[in-house]
Amino acid sequence: MRLVLIVALLVFLSSCVAVKESFDEENLRFVVLAYRYGYNLDEEELSQIAKNTSYDDEVLAYYEYFKTGNLPKGVETRAAEIYDQRILDILKESLPIDGTSTPAIVDAFDEHVPKSEWDPQIDRIDQNLLERVHTLLLNDWRIKGFFYSWCEKYSIAVKEEDLESYAQFLVRACEASSKVVLKKTSHVSSSFFTDEVDLSLVPTELVLAICYVESKFFPGAFRCEIRNETVEAVSAGLGQILADADSLTTQQDIGDGEKELYTFELLNVHYFENLFNVTDLTQVKAGVFFSRTLLALLMQKFR
Repeated sequence: MRLVLIVALLVFLSSCVAVKESFDEENLRFVVLAYRYGYNLDEEELSQIAKNTSYDDEVLAYYEYFKTGNLPKGVETRAAEIYDQRILDILKESLPIDGTSTPAIVDAFDEHVPKSEWDPQIDRIDQNLLERVHTLLLNDWRIKGFFYSWCEKYSIAVKEEDLESYAQFLVRACEASSKVVLKKTSHVSSSFFTDEVDLSLVPTELVLAICYVESKFFPGAFRCEIRNETVEAVSAGLGQILADADSLTTQQDIGDGEKELYTFELLNVHYFENLFNVTDLTQVKAGVFFSRTLLALLMQKFR
């Protein structure tokens, strides 16, 4: 009987290893590319896109950095920025600045998510990850780069010594989100939006890599899709989640009056009971949450 149990255990463990190893670099590239260019694209379409972009190389280089501490060499990462003052005004107005947290860079972006089960508490964070995030923030700050410039746009007074506290808050949110398993609450059948999605499928290092390449860790960053001077869609937050401009505001000079179902709207309806607003994407916990959920769904698709 003991021999049978040992054999069964070995078979189980070997199968677990096989599943883990089957997620090779090629599949991970598909996940990363689909995150940026569209979850509905297949391997062939993504392979064609890969020939004309360095996005996957950039994300995977920083994924390796967060795992090993080796800063990428020869990889120049510039977060995209298509700016519109009208959108900034709306997002600034929504910030929950109330003085309950310090420093200001944390206080402005520390709103909780709507349900406590989506916001698990953890006792400690990975100090290596904290150091690596802090290093990138410092590097950007000292050259007055993307993160620094967005702090100025939002009129948030930040000192260099505040960056470690913000790094702690960000890493804690990223690590805590790995404890969540989501159940689909909509009744719409979909092969991509599965009945259950386990956010622990996604390495925290990959979440951080995506967020760094997309927003340089500034939670209020955004870019717009503009046609004929009309903002039709907005990508917002740490992971730059795409949302219809009509979901953000009813202002007549923004949006086309017809709500489309982009990434934000789809995740919100399938898993989050429509409890989030687009402005919530600028909050650290919500931004991480949406980003990790999309990545988990993509890892299910391409594993």
